[in-house]
Amino acid sequence: MSRSTPLAWLLSLAAAAYPTWDLHQPEDGGEYTIHGCVGAFSGHGRELAHLVSPPLADAYGLACSALQWGVPALAVLAGWLMSAGTRDGGMIGRRVAGLLTLLAVAGPLSPSYTADDGCSTIPVLTNDWFAAVANAYGPYESALLLSALLVLAATGTGGRPVPDGLTGRRAVAFAFDYLFFVTFLAALEPRWSRLDFGLRNWVRLDEPTPLIAVAAMFLYVLSGRTFGKQLMRIRVVSDTTGHWPGGRRAAVRALVFPVLVCLPEFGLIVLLVDGLWAVPDPAARTLRDRLAGTRVVRDLP
Repeated sequence: MSRSTPLAWLLSLAAAAYPTWDLHQPEDGGEYTIHGCVGAFSGHGRELAHLVSPPLADAYGLACSALQWGVPALAVLAGWLMSAGTRDGGMIGRRVAGLLTLLAVAGPLSPSYTADDGCSTIPVLTNDWFAAVANAYGPYESALLLSALLVLAATGTGGRPVPDGLTGRRAVAFAFDYLFFVTFLAALEPRWSRLDFGLRNWVRLDEPTPLIAVAAMFLYVLSGRTFGKQLMRIRVVSDTTGHWPGGRRAAVRALVFPVLVCLPEFGLIVLLVDGLWAVPDPAARTLRDRLAGTRVVRDLP
């Protein structure tokens, strides 16, 4: 370990902690404007742009909650401590830097930017929306990206690459499964405007349609060979036998996403802890993998 490594970690920790520290500062009273909007409505239809709105809304909400709870600083501190006692410091550093970069990218991706009239929202994936996303880039995102670069500088000379690229494959598989679920909801939920705010705000425990959809998602994930995993050629197996883990273990693992949907606040904490657990794990096993005794492997021919 070089003398500059602790300094790089310390500066990275400070940069990662800045957004959380600033969010908890008392706000001064400011000016605000009241817009009178009568009969204003902004519909998107059932095109691809509308399918993208729920993932963007949930990604934005997750990023905001992560900053509020100090997740970036905790991830950097955990990475610092864990990399000091292992030869896989480079692997841990890349995962921490990847998490910081994802949070920086997800922060400005809110799909509900208000148009100039103050009443309607800017349609997703339009030129105006991309301009709003670019303008939303600010000091929080800069601090997170700087922290990621410092983490890479602190761990760039050691460690091994992530085994078989499973971390990236699992992330892409999850994205495909998310879009698949949103598409599935199109057949059940005619009120698309509610989906614009993400699945976390879509579920109502007193309405049958969302609960049926959540049950369907549980059975879908229970299979262990979802559409996304098939595309990325990965599958869930028992950590001990290397074969199908069985119904009980698969059920424990599959419960995470429905909990996230049904219990938004608690679900976000579960998701963050579950994902952060994979940072120091050599096989990128999440907390639900540990609890269920499972792991994700490449599905080679």
